[in-house]
Amino acid sequence: MNDLMRITKGTDNYYDRYEDLLLKRDQILKESGSILIAYTKEFGELMQTVFMRKIECIRLKKLIAYCQKQINRGLKIDMDAADEAIDAEMAAYYMDLMEMIARNEEAKDAKSVDELRYLRSKRIYRRLAKKLHPDINSMTSKNEELSILWNRIVTAYRASDDEELENLEVLARKILNDLGGDGFEIVLDDIGERIVKLENMISELITTEPYIYKELLLDADKVKEKKAELNAELDEYTKYLCELTDVYERMITTEGVSITWKIN
Repeated sequence: MNDLMRITKGTDNYYDRYEDLLLKRDQILKESGSILIAYTKEFGELMQTVFMRKIECIRLKKLIAYCQKQINRGLKIDMDAADEAIDAEMAAYYMDLMEMIARNEEAKDAKSVDELRYLRSKRIYRRLAKKLHPDINSMTSKNEELSILWNRIVTAYRASDDEELENLEVLARKILNDLGGDGFEIVLDDIGERIVKLENMISELITTEPYIYKELLLDADKVKEKKAELNAELDEYTKYLCELTDVYERMITTEGVSITWKIN
């Protein structure tokens, strides 16, 4: 196969296969977003509670290690210095927690889309993608007006906003006509390799998170099982936190240990 192929739309099986794969990939990416929102709505708060308890355990364990090091050196335990040092070490965990909280809030605010709007948006997007997808029409990436329009199309599609997509389709038709019509020659570099790459990407998408959550969410028994696992994990961290708290309290009440705090 030549490195550079000129494909005529509707007359070449390679092009048809490539187009179908692009649309399938985009559909899977959209479904993955919806699946992740549904998964977060179902398990997000419980997962957040588990993670918060885990952070408590990690922080207290670090505090115990800090205090033990000071004791071994025969030094006073400066709690303000301890808090500052440990908070610095915990920064990445706190950032992860903030991101988790943000995702849970976004999932709560996400609106459900009825089946009719979902199907309408899918149909309109397919029509637009066949003309404007950057992997099909190189003009989309080169022309600023088309590039902005395509980004708006993708955003509307992911939100299943069929009304916005209808408006964008009108704009797309006008822009393409102004540029000389919506007929164009498609030039693709090594379409065979592109097809293989898309097939591999699709295979990976449907066998990894979040797409694999789809089966779990459709099975009530698996949902209950997942929640039971999370609750069991929460119980384990709660038990461990109690054990660490006991160790810490015995440590700081040991005779001869000196502790200081700054007074505001």
